[in-house]
Amino acid sequence: MWRHLYSIILVFLTPALIFHVVRKYRRERQSSAIWSRLGLGMPDVKPNQLWIHACSLGEAKVALMIANKLRLGLDIDIWFTTTTPAGMRFLLDKGQQAFVFPWDFPWVWAVWLRKLRPKAVVFIETELWPNLIAACHRQKIPTILANGRLSERSAARYSQISWLARPMWTNVSRALMQSSDDAHRVHALGVSVDVISEVGSVKLDQSDLLFDPRLIDSLCDWQGGRTLLCSMSSHSADEQAAMLWLVGNIPDFALLCVPRHPVRATEVQTRAEKLGLTVGVVSRGIPEHPTDVLIGDTFGQMASYLDVADVVIMGGSFDDHGGQNPVEPALLAKPIVAGPSTYNFTEITKALIDVGGLIQTTEAGLDEAIQQALGDGPLIGMAACKWVLANRGSTERQAAAILAILDAC
Repeated sequence: MWRHLYSIILVFLTPALIFHVVRKYRRERQSSAIWSRLGLGMPDVKPNQLWIHACSLGEAKVALMIANKLRLGLDIDIWFTTTTPAGMRFLLDKGQQAFVFPWDFPWVWAVWLRKLRPKAVVFIETELWPNLIAACHRQKIPTILANGRLSERSAARYSQISWLARPMWTNVSRALMQSSDDAHRVHALGVSVDVISEVGSVKLDQSDLLFDPRLIDSLCDWQGGRTLLCSMSSHSADEQAAMLWLVGNIPDFALLCVPRHPVRATEVQTRAEKLGLTVGVVSRGIPEHPTDVLIGDTFGQMASYLDVADVVIMGGSFDDHGGQNPVEPALLAKPIVAGPSTYNFTEITKALIDVGGLIQTTEAGLDEAIQQALGDGPLIGMAACKWVLANRGSTERQAAAILAILDAC
């Protein structure tokens, strides 16, 4: 009954959803794919394959790592769905079959599951949908939550709508969770303890750091011997905090700002110029003469940006967005400074703090944290790198669990 009410509400919200998606992706100069989001297209795949759904770019990377490990253990065809253009572009560039994930209308899944008959559906991290889970349960299609994570905040939100969420969580066939806290939270929401495993995070297995030597050389020329802070995957409050700190530390320091959404480059530039800072933008050509701030607004080059940094400031952590993934700078042995909001990566952040590989602070304490990161940079960076390397192996564990389910189908 409650799920039917959810479906009715979803139908009434459809015009607002269309407006939001069109406006969002037009601003980012991406296709809104409304036809596909309405479920008015069908993936061109054969039945009895494995379907993996990943929301955005980070989840798509995890999905592909799991898929590649699965292919080593079983001759199986795999196709993907994703919600964002960034995730789609990544999967297509890697030669995968990838399609836009529709909104959670029950009639869409009735058609998809009848025609596509997936062997199982794997959801990456937290991307569960009530109607799709219910449809899979009715048709006895296993549903697997892989690399699962559930923050305390998200768990509380699910609890507030337990009338809708509990039946969904109860019908999950297997929950492969990153930490014991994640496991306890999904159990409290309705997942049977018998199908929950604590497996760590696939993101710790990341190894495909791609460097652009020409970009790195140009960044070093621009840096000009100054100490460089990199605001990684930043949002507005992260940028504001870093820029305000920079104002009092010119000319010895420079800021490389890599916004989470590169389309925001002009907005970031305007903010910096209002503070009296000089600005360059990578996509327009790295300035020959040093500027106070350089905006890294190009895709797929984060490793190169991080490579030249002396200190990395985690985006989303000063902006209450839950923080971004600290594994990449940790692998590069960079000292990491994070703000108070890290709920997206609670366990990894806590572990890095415990081993001395990350400094967590508030905006008021940013100066002290940066000075500490600079003074103890090599020790902090190596502690972070060693912890990541010591805790790898989750991809193999999760692939083995998924293969066991597929073998039983």
